[in-house]
Amino acid sequence: MNQPTKGSHEILSKPLPQILDEIDGSIIRAEQAAADARKAAEEARRAGEEAAEAVMKKIRNVFNKMVEDITTELATHENKPQK
Repeated sequence: MNQPTKGSHEILSKPLPQILDEIDGSIIRAEQAAADARKAAEEARRAGEEAAEAVMKKIRNVFNKMVEDITTELATHENKPQK
């Protein structure tokens, strides 16, 4: 009686509690996968923000060094007598 007849689908041969258990298991696995994906996305976002902050810090340092060099150069030229 539990043997599938030719042409019938496998699900028709399973008892309903087994089908519901399989569905429940699938839902649990899907929810866990979604939670893992959200965690990975958060970690990636955080890593991206940290990398952007590091780049901005380097850019600020380069900019500040440029400002110092320009200021020093201008001061040097202002102190030279004009011919």
